[in-house]
Amino acid sequence: MEDGDLLSRALDFYGLPKKFDANLVRSRFRELSRKYHPDSGEYETDLLFKELVQLRDVLLSSLQNDSFVILENSKEDPEGFQFYKLAKQKAAQAIEKYFQFTDGNPVYLKKEDNPALLRLREELETAKKELEEFLEKFPKSIWKEDTESTLKKISVWFKD
Repeated sequence: MEDGDLLSRALDFYGLPKKFDANLVRSRFRELSRKYHPDSGEYETDLLFKELVQLRDVLLSSLQNDSFVILENSKEDPEGFQFYKLAKQKAAQAIEKYFQFTDGNPVYLKKEDNPALLRLREELETAKKELEEFLEKFPKSIWKEDTESTLKKISVWFKD
């Protein structure tokens, strides 16, 4: 099945419009998982729940791929806000995920003391590259200063 067909199937299954965001996907996933989870008693097998999870991943990965489409459509967004916003969100989500994983434990910036830091760095590296690319593509954007500030803040996570 082609990616477009799978995405259309996911949108139909979730009942989403063609323009959606990650929050809407997560919200619908919670609603539908209550319905399709085998423990809910409504369905005896886990086939629909497994499909729900698979299609959620399709929807979320399509959002990540959209960041590159947005860059190509920069004529509609001369300041590059959408590209900037997605890169900032990736950085914030990576850090939030790290803190949720470490659950309030002390933060060690030496990778040998903190294996979760390695995962965080991998995720932040993607956001960092996108923010640097934003600065290259939109050097006169009103979001330039904030992007530079964010890059400076991200660099703290790469110190040993």
